[in-house]
Amino acid sequence: MGRFKALTFASVLALGAGQAAQAADLLPPPPPLEAPPLRGAVEDSGFYLRVDAGLANTNASGLRSTFGDGSTTASLGATTGPVSLGDPTILGLGAGYQFNNWFRADVTGEYRNAANYHSSMKYQSVYTASCLPGSGLYCTDEYTGVAKAGLFLANGYLDMGSWFGFTPYVGGGVGLTVYQTSGVRDQSIYPLDGSVGFAPNYTGTNFAWALMAGVGYHITANLMLDVGYRYVNMGAFKTGAIACNNQLNGSCHWEVQHFDVASNDVRIGLRWMDAPAAYDPGLPVRAKY
Repeated sequence: MGRFKALTFASVLALGAGQAAQAADLLPPPPPLEAPPLRGAVEDSGFYLRVDAGLANTNASGLRSTFGDGSTTASLGATTGPVSLGDPTILGLGAGYQFNNWFRADVTGEYRNAANYHSSMKYQSVYTASCLPGSGLYCTDEYTGVAKAGLFLANGYLDMGSWFGFTPYVGGGVGLTVYQTSGVRDQSIYPLDGSVGFAPNYTGTNFAWALMAGVGYHITANLMLDVGYRYVNMGAFKTGAIACNNQLNGSCHWEVQHFDVASNDVRIGLRWMDAPAAYDPGLPVRAKY
């Protein structure tokens, strides 16, 4: 009798174990655990849009003049004084493509608002008794006006790795500057005879090139803050031909001033990238069976 009970108890245990194993086989396997990507990870490639604003520290240099009547600075015994151009603000837009984690390129266009222009010149002239050639006396003129420009560049950048969301970079660009000088006025300082001349507005186009460096920071996977420095050379600006207010006897030289323009720019902007949003693991899900 005891043996029969033992066999019966063993059979019940075996049956229960088999049913438990079968029930376990019916449960679906747990989903694989995937580590969330780093916040702000950049895709290997993708399009992006950018918007920038900044301030320019402009350097104007190399003032020189040409004359419509055939005069030269040498024949006039002329010496040019300093030339200055104010510091404009910068507003820009662009679009680009991230080819991989190291290289990207974009095209940008920006507006540099009107900045004040000032220069001076000393010269001698057969038309002015106060400063005849050989007299040792020189006429002095001061020039004022404004200049503004649009800058259009094709740029390439090397992104030098990422640390804690920060990505430093260096780059360069080439393109065009479209500029305009306007409101140019030539005022006689010596002699004080009220002589004044005015130049019409002039629009020109120059080759431009730039070098830049900066750092980007991922605010989200799609949005990056960009802070950078840029040196840009915008070529030579020039004025319209200055018409004198006393053109009797062909006394006007029809002067055109030329000066070289470069700028040290500090810019801050945003880049929006066509990348998937950052992964949000959310709260853990607990299944009840």
